[in-house]
Amino acid sequence: MFLFKSKSYQKFQIFQIAFYFLIILFIASCAPSKRFTGYKDRSLKDYKNEVRVLLADSISEVKTETDVYLISEDEKVALIKAANKFRITPVYESLLIQLGSKNFNSKVFYLESVNDPIIFINNKKYRGRIKFINIGGQVKVINQIGLEDYLKGVMTKEMPVGNGNENFEALKAFAIAARTYALNKIYSSQTYFDLLPDVRDQVYGGVESEHALSNKAVDETRGMILTYKNAPAIVFYHSTCGGYTESAVNVFTKDDPEYLRSVKDGDIAYCSISPNFNWRETLTEKEFIKRLADAKLTTNNDYSIEKFIIKSRFPSGRINELEIYLKNKNDIKPVSIFGNQIRSIIKNQSGNGILRSNNFIIEITSDRNIVITGKGSGHGVGLCQWGAIAQSKSGKNHKEILLHYFPGTEIKQLND
Repeated sequence: MFLFKSKSYQKFQIFQIAFYFLIILFIASCAPSKRFTGYKDRSLKDYKNEVRVLLADSISEVKTETDVYLISEDEKVALIKAANKFRITPVYESLLIQLGSKNFNSKVFYLESVNDPIIFINNKKYRGRIKFINIGGQVKVINQIGLEDYLKGVMTKEMPVGNGNENFEALKAFAIAARTYALNKIYSSQTYFDLLPDVRDQVYGGVESEHALSNKAVDETRGMILTYKNAPAIVFYHSTCGGYTESAVNVFTKDDPEYLRSVKDGDIAYCSISPNFNWRETLTEKEFIKRLADAKLTTNNDYSIEKFIIKSRFPSGRINELEIYLKNKNDIKPVSIFGNQIRSIIKNQSGNGILRSNNFIIEITSDRNIVITGKGSGHGVGLCQWGAIAQSKSGKNHKEILLHYFPGTEIKQLND
């Protein structure tokens, strides 16, 4: 561990005053451009080539596996050698780092690799740099990384690479979709990070999830995004549509953009190659009723199931309203659940995850089991990943794949 000499306090005060003054000027002149009121207001040139990924909500100890610089706001304060550990503690609105016998205090700290573009901390590798900040008395860990490098850490977590080049055009299509998704998150971010590293946004695994072929797909589509009327398109994707994608207005949005309406996934569904194209779940009656009670749809478990009625389906085949008639010794009670919430209420057989889709038939057997026979996996909106893979295998290119799932859109280059 090597410590750098600090600047003089007087010099630091002058710099700090000047720095805050510049920040005030910057906010006054630039803040309105970051408050986007709608997609039509967004210029393809008006973006920053950096993504902030929240890696951890709270951390207290950090181990570096490579040599890194510790940076306090604008100044390198220490060189931390590989295999060293340090503690980091929130103190009021600042952070305290205890590194051996030395203590450092700052509102924000960064780690940057000394000799390598990859930083290796807590047994994980990341590109870019690591930021620590105190938010609400917890040490938040953020990976600040270039947009293209971020995508390389997403690709294999969201799409299978396949054998040889069979999935390559699908990977390119997905790279464009994922880049567009990330860009929209950057545009709309109003907090200290842009993206979460899990299914709430896009699953991000850092360097160790990279693959040569998926990296190539990112490189060959560098800067390409999906647009509609010269602005970034709203992008969704899912595993397996089951024959038809779903209109976004039925799941996510109040608007009904033409490029997010239901489309047929080929005369013979492209995604029929998916292991989740057809599926079945079986639950006991008792477990099914418990899940309704957990969702506050009934106040107790003292019921049996009289019958199921599918009141309506969307044109895609997915259920819009499922009505369940519950019976006890006193009365029969109807309970309704709607759309995509059906998946999170009923859940899968184990109860550890949501139901694969809401495109299914449901029945109760003579031995009082609930059998759900369904098609597809995911919400069904936008890009069908297994459908994209099948199209790639059949010889279609990434442009054809994207225009199939997002009709009316265009692929454009950032900064054009």
